[in-house]
Amino acid sequence: MLRPTALTLAQYALATKPSLGYEQQLFISTQQAVSPGMLLCVGANSGIYTASVSDTAMLFGAPQELLCVLDTDISDTADIVISVTGTDASGAALTGTATFTPPAYVNEQARVFPKGYAVEIVPTVDGKLWKTITNVAIVATGAAQFAQFKFLGLPSLTSYKKIGLKVSLEYDAKTPMPTAVQEGRDMGKYIKPGNIEVGTASITGKIATQGDGIARYNGVRVTGLIKEVKEDKVGTMNIFLAGLILNAKVKTAEDQSPNTLEASAMFETLGFVMAPGLGQ
Repeated sequence: MLRPTALTLAQYALATKPSLGYEQQLFISTQQAVSPGMLLCVGANSGIYTASVSDTAMLFGAPQELLCVLDTDISDTADIVISVTGTDASGAALTGTATFTPPAYVNEQARVFPKGYAVEIVPTVDGKLWKTITNVAIVATGAAQFAQFKFLGLPSLTSYKKIGLKVSLEYDAKTPMPTAVQEGRDMGKYIKPGNIEVGTASITGKIATQGDGIARYNGVRVTGLIKEVKEDKVGTMNIFLAGLILNAKVKTAEDQSPNTLEASAMFETLGFVMAPGLGQ
């Protein structure tokens, strides 16, 4: 299960309190994420699914759980529901759905979502892995036309290991940078979404041993997971970084300060999954 556990009513208050640094921790899986295909919404209740031959073959060879990530921002008047048909790891028929709807506990209930917002494709039998995708359908209004959805096959949560002794963690959302269009003397007559910068992240951690932690993943293509758990009680968000490569350097001091590894990283896709509300 890629999504956090659905919250109870009693957890809503805690889930909406500000988050602190220690409540977000980085985990790494050496298993690769794959992108078996893209869905383009071409109109009301109509979409075109384009499969990736290479990544579909990788999914067939190593079945995974699936995440549906918005590759564009979207604004609709109703929930967007994507239905997927395929097979599980044993070759048996499998169906699942991804529903883009706001969590029940947040103030903003409009169907407005940014690039990177992600929903798990929940199979009829929770926890089943996807081996193939044979059909994809979308239920949406015409307002969703031209929205794009990226399918990600991701390692199961049990495959991730925590990067301990974290000092700091930074990452960007990989969304379009605003750009100004000049008219006459007005340098910003129009503001439009511009280029999408390279997805970057950085983490600094104390060194326990060079044989573990960040040092073991230096220069290796991995899959990242940032888990947000508030007050060590409520899991509120999972952020997946697919196609992540770290480059770390050692930093030492002259005094008794702990040695640290400072890693800069780039990633291909970011998808953040919010904890659903009660009954969602």
